[in-house]
Amino acid sequence: MDARTLVVTCAILVAGCGGFPVSDGPEVITPAPVPTDGVQYPPGVTADEVVPRVLANAHAGSLSTTSYTLSTTQEISDADGDVVRRTERTHWVAPNASTYRGRFEQNVSEYRTGPATTQVDYWANRSIVATRYVNERDEVTLLRWPAGNGNLLADLSDEQQLAGELAAVETRVARRTDDGSVVLVGSRAREMEQLVTPLFISDVENVRVRMRVHHDGTVVARRLEYDATLGSRSVHVVRVVRVTDLGVTTVDRPVWVEETTMSER
Repeated sequence: MDARTLVVTCAILVAGCGGFPVSDGPEVITPAPVPTDGVQYPPGVTADEVVPRVLANAHAGSLSTTSYTLSTTQEISDADGDVVRRTERTHWVAPNASTYRGRFEQNVSEYRTGPATTQVDYWANRSIVATRYVNERDEVTLLRWPAGNGNLLADLSDEQQLAGELAAVETRVARRTDDGSVVLVGSRAREMEQLVTPLFISDVENVRVRMRVHHDGTVVARRLEYDATLGSRSVHVVRVVRVTDLGVTTVDRPVWVEETTMSER
């Protein structure tokens, strides 16, 4: 596998890896009465149901013309509560995704001969995609290629993951917030095969989701958690996503972009 393929493969994995603050115990939610007369809900949301694809599309559409920062933290813990894999990802996106920057970092407690950390930084505009990849041996690979030759991390808004979380369980409106947003909760299994999970995760059960949605469909905070199997061990997965700095996010060009070399196809 050449260096460019390695970096692209790692970047693609970023899209499949992975809010509300992570709590130490289960959250008890007492649904409040939801008014139905003359109340405007976000796209895909009614007093009786949530349509996953409609809401996910509205979320992506609402972010498509503005700037924003999307931050994701995912932890996989074993039965003793020890974190065996922690993944952090951040996207800084300019209006119309004309320029974007991101960072993916994953810490694994057990990898081949010991702990390992992988880090990928990326920056792109209409012309180029540039990446900086640091492996577990602290070796740095810097590459760039024409933007038209590959679409790195096209799902900047996390639409695919969001649609899967909404489809996996039956989601309902729990309450409204003072700013007109709605809080959605869900725990009853529905289309579990739609849930996007980390590599080597299987036997998913006890899925719970909680989201806060603005009136235009922007899901500004969400938390997903479930029990699963990783290899031969039982684990608990928690994924927290936040969308912040709407309309005020700036995307700077990193210094290392100038050090990248054009990759040969």
